[in-house]
Amino acid sequence: MPYKTGEQKPIGWYLRKADQRITDFFEEVFDRHCITRYHWMLLSAIADKETINVKVFQPENKYFFTPERLNGIAENLVTRGWIKAVEKDEYALTDNGKKLYNALEADYMMSLRQMMLGVTDDEYNQVVKVLDRIITNLARR
Repeated sequence: MPYKTGEQKPIGWYLRKADQRITDFFEEVFDRHCITRYHWMLLSAIADKETINVKVFQPENKYFFTPERLNGIAENLVTRGWIKAVEKDEYALTDNGKKLYNALEADYMMSLRQMMLGVTDDEYNQVVKVLDRIITNLARR
């Protein structure tokens, strides 16, 4: 067992601390653009696929979005003029939404590079593999 009392904190401590620091770090990025990470997730998904059907997107992202939360965020982005309904439950970026997304993506990527400074691809991939194994082990219980 890798954890021994007194040598290191339990892995849960590191996971919670990393999650909180990452969340706080990116909230600063999103705050500069007057959005939340949930706005970013939806904007990014739409930009990636050109359109998003919220009835399909929500179940794929159920750990982040209830149907009500997703509909509220979509309505908020429509009100701001950043996305538009193209069909029932399907949204696309507006021209203003594309401009916002491009500016936000540049800011996000710069921040991501700052966060990952000194972390090699191999280190990152190893951490992801270990976390995935832990998640899989716990899911088997």
